[in-house]
Amino acid sequence: MAKAGLFIFASARIWPWCILLFGVLSALINPALTKAMAPWPFVIALFVFGMPHGCADWSVAARLSGRETFGQKIRGFTNYLCLMLASLALLALLPGVAALLFLCLTIFHFGMADATAVHADKDGFVASWGLALGRGMLLLSTAFASHPVAAWAPFEQIGIAFSAWQQSAASAWIPTSNQLHPFAVIGVITGVLLALASAIERLRRGHAKAAIADLIENGLVAAMAALADPLFAVGIFFLGVHAFRHTRRLACTSSILSFHWAPKDLMTRLIRVHVISLSLLWPTLPCLIPLCLLLGGFSANSIAVASISFYMITTLPHHLLGLHLPAADLLPARE
Repeated sequence: MAKAGLFIFASARIWPWCILLFGVLSALINPALTKAMAPWPFVIALFVFGMPHGCADWSVAARLSGRETFGQKIRGFTNYLCLMLASLALLALLPGVAALLFLCLTIFHFGMADATAVHADKDGFVASWGLALGRGMLLLSTAFASHPVAAWAPFEQIGIAFSAWQQSAASAWIPTSNQLHPFAVIGVITGVLLALASAIERLRRGHAKAAIADLIENGLVAAMAALADPLFAVGIFFLGVHAFRHTRRLACTSSILSFHWAPKDLMTRLIRVHVISLSLLWPTLPCLIPLCLLLGGFSANSIAVASISFYMITTLPHHLLGLHLPAADLLPARE
């Protein structure tokens, strides 16, 4: 069983491709099913890969800076918390602007993580940034271009909920799906061109298999975003691709894991990453309660939207911390 699990998780591509295929086939066989299941990837992500990959930041920040005591850790985490407060303030004051900035950041964040996971970042500027920006755009721009109303609906819910705090409707400007649709179409076209440019550059550098694999993955991402419910498509990508790859990277970085755990098999190390995330996960989950109440109560959909609003608050410091991660040095990620 352990060997089978290792085979699935060892490659940066096998598990994400299985998840993406599930998303595409679900949409092809029964599109209504993806709508019914739409919030559940985000609900599952609260406990597996999704929220834990971000909650590991407490331990990641401490171990990158060599802080050991609780006092040292909390002082070292102050900048992270301040960025969260700044993001929360922007969300409370200008939810529409916060949503647009979050979507732009997510394009960078998802794409850069993928470029690192499949080693496109080692093939130069064009290959790295072409894949990073192209991947993010093919997911989000395609979702917004194909399902403009449904794709914007969670952010509209968040905007309406937070605009209740405002005296002026103008200060809580919330764009409409019609206003965003032309930009989404441009994003799809740009994403295709960037993805092709990245693949051509990797091919030129002699990495034909990687270039073909990138194009296949881009096709799966775009197909899922075009065919499936957008909340389902983004949730599937977040859970099965982005969060998995980030967790896998942490599990393959010896400076993040203690020496005692580093030699263990990959499955054990993936579990270890979830363990070190618990110190921040337990205080984080209760934060979703007031967000759910603000969004109208407790349901799978409100939990998913509350999760998105929480990620709007935390993605910036999470992204900036990730830029300081060292290269993975343990098998299989170093191969």
